[in-house]
Amino acid sequence: MRLPSGWAGAALAAALALAGCSTPCQELGNQLCTCRASTTDRSTCERAVKDELNRLKPSKDEESFCDEKLKSCKAPSGIDFCTWLDGAEGKVQCGIAYPPDTTTPP
Repeated sequence: MRLPSGWAGAALAAALALAGCSTPCQELGNQLCTCRASTTDRSTCERAVKDELNRLKPSKDEESFCDEKLKSCKAPSGIDFCTWLDGAEGKVQCGIAYPPDTTTPP
């Protein structure tokens, strides 16, 4: 069965989207954007992430850092992601804060 040309283009676009055309830094940024209150705010946030990454052009090392943080930026089971992200652990695990300094005595 041959798909009509319009369907073929849509199928190709869907396949490319599923293939993961974004970078780890863009995926991480978009994940953080999910905590925006409205769909409009999320879309604006995702556009800002994309624009900033296009401007900065992260290096391979920076993309590797984002990939590591993307893997650790997951709320524990049963905890809302956005609530967890608002706490210190979430911020550290997602790469938006440094871990507490444990070398200095209290």
